[in-house]
Amino acid sequence: MMSEQKSIYCRIHVTAPNESLSGKTILITGGGSGIGRAIAKKVVEAGAVAVILGRREERLKSVADELGEDNCRYYVYDVTQADGTTQVYMQVEKRINRKITGLVHNAGIYIDKHPTDFLPEDYDSVMNVNLRAPMFMTIGFLKYCNMNQAAGNIVMITSNRGLFGDYGPYGVSKRGLIHYMQGIAREMIGTKIRVNAVAPGMTASEINGIDTSGDMYTSSAKGKRVLMPEEIAETVWFLLSDYSKCIHGAIIPCDEGDYLR
Repeated sequence: MMSEQKSIYCRIHVTAPNESLSGKTILITGGGSGIGRAIAKKVVEAGAVAVILGRREERLKSVADELGEDNCRYYVYDVTQADGTTQVYMQVEKRINRKITGLVHNAGIYIDKHPTDFLPEDYDSVMNVNLRAPMFMTIGFLKYCNMNQAAGNIVMITSNRGLFGDYGPYGVSKRGLIHYMQGIAREMIGTKIRVNAVAPGMTASEINGIDTSGDMYTSSAKGKRVLMPEEIAETVWFLLSDYSKCIHGAIIPCDEGDYLR
């Protein structure tokens, strides 16, 4: 006997194109697909120039071509090579002739295994991308802002898996990123640097192996649906804009409350 199938519908709202980020240049790691691509598209719609970083040039070029060279530039870079210097920011600035004003840490990897099957190399791979890279990219960006005596805005894409217990390196890395974000934010109080984080739940993206044109139902989330990258991008845009100027050191869960488990 076949079980009855049910459909869940959700209306997704996005803000109209505006000039809220006019004059800004936002560097986005992991900008070639998924949430990173959605963020790049959103900041461009808000008047900023997006600079997307990643290892796969063909993905980056595709997004840049889609958004237009005047709006989106790409730079091939492995974030695990970040060393806390200003080098990558200076190189990007020289290439595009614009100063970087915002940084979005979006690059990440996920390895899913049984709790007893994780290997040391799994831990190292995840931690290098999800925690070490944002830490040293941030250090370099803070130096870059100080060197230019300029304001800066940092948004870290963590995960709701960093908000509750997790047995794998992914959740541990995202919890560490939250901890790091709060520490840096505390140190930046009273300066021209703002630091915040967004914690998405299950989102349709390459890292999760979910196609945005496919079935968005999931039994693992309380809301029973997968989130769209555009929903996450809306929150990131808000944190990058002056509309959120009073928000600093915040973690905004974007998971329909799924983290309240």
